[in-house]
Amino acid sequence: MKKPSSFPFEHQAGGTVFRIYSATMVKSQQGGSKVEYESFLVKYYEGARLKQKRKQSWEAVEAHVEEVVAAHRKNDPERLELSGLDRRVYLAALEALKQVGKGVDQAAIDYAAASQVLAPYQLDIRQAAQMLADTLKRLEKMPLSTAVDFYLRHGKSMTAIKTVPEVVAELTDNLRKDGRGNYHLRDLETRLGRFAVSFPRRIDEILGQEITEWLQTLKKIVWKDGQQVENEPGHQVSARTRNNYRDAIYELFEHARKRGYIPKGLPTEASETNRVKVVRGKNHIITPADAQFVLDNLPPHLVPYTVMKLFSGLRTEEAFSFHWEQLRFSSRAVIIEAKQAKLNQRRVPPILPNLAKWLQPFRGLSGSINPGYSSPQAVQKAVAEQARKIGVTFKRNTFRNCYISYRVAQPNQPGIVAEEAGNSARTIKADYLELATKSEAKRWFAICPAKTQLAKLKEYADSLKSGKSDFCTQGLQKGLPTSGTIRP
Repeated sequence: MKKPSSFPFEHQAGGTVFRIYSATMVKSQQGGSKVEYESFLVKYYEGARLKQKRKQSWEAVEAHVEEVVAAHRKNDPERLELSGLDRRVYLAALEALKQVGKGVDQAAIDYAAASQVLAPYQLDIRQAAQMLADTLKRLEKMPLSTAVDFYLRHGKSMTAIKTVPEVVAELTDNLRKDGRGNYHLRDLETRLGRFAVSFPRRIDEILGQEITEWLQTLKKIVWKDGQQVENEPGHQVSARTRNNYRDAIYELFEHARKRGYIPKGLPTEASETNRVKVVRGKNHIITPADAQFVLDNLPPHLVPYTVMKLFSGLRTEEAFSFHWEQLRFSSRAVIIEAKQAKLNQRRVPPILPNLAKWLQPFRGLSGSINPGYSSPQAVQKAVAEQARKIGVTFKRNTFRNCYISYRVAQPNQPGIVAEEAGNSARTIKADYLELATKSEAKRWFAICPAKTQLAKLKEYADSLKSGKSDFCTQGLQKGLPTSGTIRP
């Protein structure tokens, strides 16, 4: 009890109110002088009787108050605890406990015991009670023990919390280290990257219904101002493309399950989604005349990529990653390495006579056939833009469709064409037969460069051989050194 600066001073302790006065004493000294001594008067009630005591120092006042409080507690503790503020607190506690039918003493014992149980979890009683109530509400009629057993069997298998973007990055990095082909990696990164943008949160929180709804509203991607964006008209992706996205997401969730980012021993949310039925449409091809016209008007640096697709059946990703060293002119073979191929299977389509004429100026070169381009989409877009300027429109797989359709119409057995193109004979029979005639096939594989165009190709090849790397860059910037052919 701190000594106050002014008096009288009132102090409450143990249910007793003490009123303390400053009562300075004056004593006369020999010679007639007077001396003042510090003194305090302490007053308080015991029942209806007023008690008072004089003390010569503040320390003595404090000691006296403690002695009175201790004596009162010993003789009549209930009377002292139920007076003043303590009484109001006690009555409020009694009122609150009426709702649960417990006494103050039992409530205090239970509170102390519960606090000790919760201490290791850093929870107070109210937090713990709310958490338990929320859990029981979510469980409805299921016993809490059942939920705990389920967690121990499945939920405890989770070793880390990861977001979708984190799992996408981890999966693609692991596949790259494991030697997954570039074709598959680019395909997976494109689809899962788009999924990660839409679902940036924890992968264990994503529901199958959310994935299904996302797939149902997935729109086609177009190039705009150098970037890939959803097409403005809002055309949805095809059923086949939707299934490809679904398969990529399924692979992502399987990876997450194996790594412990979602519970083990249970189907993943992605596995609960359905593949949709694919109704195959007619494959798009162009005529030999259109193909000739496109090639006549292409700048030299785009010709190798285009003829490899038109006359060797390479996929877009395969043609983009193709190197000059993969051409075997002596054995008339094109080598598609397994890491480049969609099915991770090496194949060797032939260098047909007309293809050999287009590629002859580049014999002996090494390195990429597409210098200056950073992605399959970039070089594909460049070819498409040139074709569009002269009135020829084609789709992503048009050139490959043409090779397969005209090759099987020569005729060649579907099995042979399937080996060259890297798909199945069943697919050839189902999707490519009777799209072209034998005479059209003859004209297709007779498409060759004119002398003027051959000279331009040789000039471009010589610039590559001499190390003039700015040839392609200039062509990309100024855009189109063409042969100047006018369409009839």
